[in-house]
Amino acid sequence: MKQVLRSKNTKNSILKAAAICFAEKGYDKTDVDEICRKANLTKGAFYHHFSSKQELFLNMLDQWVKRVAGKLDLNELKSVSTLDLLLSIPEKFEPAFEEVDKQLQIFLQLYIKAISDEDLNRIVLKSYKEFLTFFKAIIKKGLREGSIKKVNPDDAAKILFSLTIGLLMQGLLNPKAEDWVELARKSILMVLK
Repeated sequence: MKQVLRSKNTKNSILKAAAICFAEKGYDKTDVDEICRKANLTKGAFYHHFSSKQELFLNMLDQWVKRVAGKLDLNELKSVSTLDLLLSIPEKFEPAFEEVDKQLQIFLQLYIKAISDEDLNRIVLKSYKEFLTFFKAIIKKGLREGSIKKVNPDDAAKILFSLTIGLLMQGLLNPKAEDWVELARKSILMVLK
């Protein structure tokens, strides 16, 4: 049991150190040696938990996405209209985005890097398709109940993804310029109502 706890603590130390390094220097300018120094661990410890910097990075993003997704309670689908549920998402996600605002930059860097990296592209595309599938299902429910105007669920899910990335970019560039939660709600209404 001690071994499992020690392994988990080591992995968490690596993840925290990497988040700091990536936030300070970016993904490309951070190397494994720097992460190990920041975590006060050996490269052997690093490679025991991660096969590469890219695997570490993807693990970080996966944890972040799970934290953000955890903010959405799908049981609410039974008690509120689909449109109301979608309109509540920006407010629920705001704390998660503020908590990891430096990781958002890294998240966006990942998408850009995936354009030219075939392996990374496959991974990012899988995540993108999961996003679309998730929102298409919600949109279809809204269409059935009549809370969402008649839209093509595939197109609407793609537009919501584009809005999400665009709002993230704007929020990173000028965080104080807008009430981003309110702008996200207005955007959802423009697409679905």
